[in-house]
Amino acid sequence: MNPLVRLVFFNPVMNYAVWSIRRYIRRVAQLVPAGTTLLDVGAGECQYKPFFSHARYLSTDWCGTTDHHRYSAGIDYICPADDLPLDSEQVDFVLCTQVLEHVRYPEKVIQELGRVLKPGGLLFLTVPQSWEEHEQPYDFHRFTQFALRAYADDHGFDVVEIRPQGGRFLVIGFFLAWSLPTLFKNTFGQPGFLFAVVAFFPLNFLIALLFFLLDPLDRKREFTMNYECIFRKK
Repeated sequence: MNPLVRLVFFNPVMNYAVWSIRRYIRRVAQLVPAGTTLLDVGAGECQYKPFFSHARYLSTDWCGTTDHHRYSAGIDYICPADDLPLDSEQVDFVLCTQVLEHVRYPEKVIQELGRVLKPGGLLFLTVPQSWEEHEQPYDFHRFTQFALRAYADDHGFDVVEIRPQGGRFLVIGFFLAWSLPTLFKNTFGQPGFLFAVVAFFPLNFLIALLFFLLDPLDRKREFTMNYECIFRKK
């Protein structure tokens, strides 16, 4: 990967949301034994497949948006997340990251993921609490930890963990640091976005760094970027 791209988009100061999800994926990949089957639901371009090279990796997605049409060639199953063409209790693990906000009825998806999981299998899940609208018009929800616990309780899962990814200062710093690039993108398109990323990088990095350093002061973490979860099927 280009070092400049990595510096701008994949470091915890400027883009904690992306960095923290990848950190979570690396962590849960260690819980997947070699030779077991993992189903990545809403896999997109299958960017997390390399983390599970030791397992049998299966992917699903649907093609309701332009972005997802680009990815469909590498997907094992083209289908809605609440209607998977797999037998019950077929997979050992399910990965579903940043998907539930894009479905009308998240509880139906959780129920379906539980159906295809073997008893004792783990669901690895991330969802946003704070994020701008994206993949419009297929963007329906933001989540609290209490909604996630309710989904688990209602659909046959034990909650192993629910962790916030960052606190309020990280959220504020992230949106402040990316405000100018976003405004330039909305006005001038992708060239404007790239110009603003480069032109304002020193200023935006200092803003993001300040709030990154302040974030440990937020002990409650009730205002976060995302939640990362592990549920176990009963």
